[in-house]
Amino acid sequence: MADHDVDICNDWNGSKGDKVTFENNSGNSCTITQNGTNSWPFKEGPPLPATGSIPPGGTLVVHLANHLADGSYSYMVNGCDNMTPKIVTVP
Repeated sequence: MADHDVDICNDWNGSKGDKVTFENNSGNSCTITQNGTNSWPFKEGPPLPATGSIPPGGTLVVHLANHLADGSYSYMVNGCDNMTPKIVTVP
């Protein structure tokens, strides 16, 4: 398993079970939510964080779920300038 430092507003690649540190460089408070009925790729949540939000300059540590098959998983980040779904690609 690997550790990833990820800008909260960017797409990224990871493997199941990996540790992820989301860094909020957006200038806004952010929350990570499920994209409709798409599969949720994280062990924790949804939403992330469970309560409140990630403040500007703040971080949040989560893990990719262990059950993920290879593929792309989308989720939403409220607070980014670009409100399109963010994608994590496994592996």
